[in-house]
Amino acid sequence: MGKLFDAIILVLLGAFVLFLVFFRITESFVYAAICSALSVGIIVMFLRIKKPKTPKDKLSKRDFIRSVLLNGNDFLKALVETSLRTDYNVSSENDGTLIEKDGKKAILYYAYKFGALSEEDVAKSYRIASRFGAETIYAFTNHTERKALAVTAYIPQRFVVIAAGTLYKYLLKRNLIPDKEKRERKRKKAGVLLGTALTAKNAKFFIFAGFSTALIALLTPFAVYYIAFAFINLLLAALSLAFSEKGEGRNDLLS
Repeated sequence: MGKLFDAIILVLLGAFVLFLVFFRITESFVYAAICSALSVGIIVMFLRIKKPKTPKDKLSKRDFIRSVLLNGNDFLKALVETSLRTDYNVSSENDGTLIEKDGKKAILYYAYKFGALSEEDVAKSYRIASRFGAETIYAFTNHTERKALAVTAYIPQRFVVIAAGTLYKYLLKRNLIPDKEKRERKRKKAGVLLGTALTAKNAKFFIFAGFSTALIALLTPFAVYYIAFAFINLLLAALSLAFSEKGEGRNDLLS
């Protein structure tokens, strides 16, 4: 979501700058607006064409990250080491990978997890790099904390964070992104959402919302509107109690 927002802001700012340029040339508001819109459209289309597309039979970037998080860093480590063996001397270590070329050494540290690259990760990678005399640390991670980056100022090695997008494109070009698994969808997202929302513990919130909305109906000229929403909230409370009662005592462990 953050990258999308940044991209939108960048496009709008670019369009505004181009509008100013064309307005100065044409001295026409309409012509400047049309030319800037066309220019931005052409640039965006060119970038989309240049951007490498994920093959339909391969995992998307998001699914690849999820796969690494679920399978662990050893899964990622095997892919990265396979991709590097043709160009570097590669030594697999317990907590990372040592690569060497032309007398220069670097440590690859793997920190994909359901959390951010932490200060302890930086310290751990520093200890590994110091043990092998590596000048550079390359950290593979899906998210980074600012505190962790602050710690890198206190270690002698150059610390480089390899973004998930960069890693994905690198492995994609070397045909090392795993194929998609053909699997049957377990449960639709709408069903998961309803199952989470309509639980017995949420019934009291629906009741409170219905009661407070009904009180507001007495104090506002839009009585019908608030009465309708009060009814909807009370109906959701009833459904929550009914669904939770239906599921109680059921054993789905091996079903």
